[in-house]
Amino acid sequence: MEYPLQTLIVAVVVLASAVFAAWRLSPARLKLRLLDRMRPDTAGFWGRWLARRRNRVAEELMHGCSACSRAPDHVKRASR
Repeated sequence: MEYPLQTLIVAVVVLASAVFAAWRLSPARLKLRLLDRMRPDTAGFWGRWLARRRNRVAEELMHGCSACSRAPDHVKRASR
């Protein structure tokens, strides 16, 4: 009885790790497309969470790193 349960737990942990790594390594535009396809309804908890996640990804795409002196003005304003 212990072996199948242990195998199931390991499989869930490995799957969660793979999904997390794929999310973190995927480009921001792909993340936005995926989040837009989910069409969140902002009335519920899940929809609000998706909307916040989409805003963070959009900020990631718009702002860049702002490390150089030639960064656009909107990046310098957002980093204050």
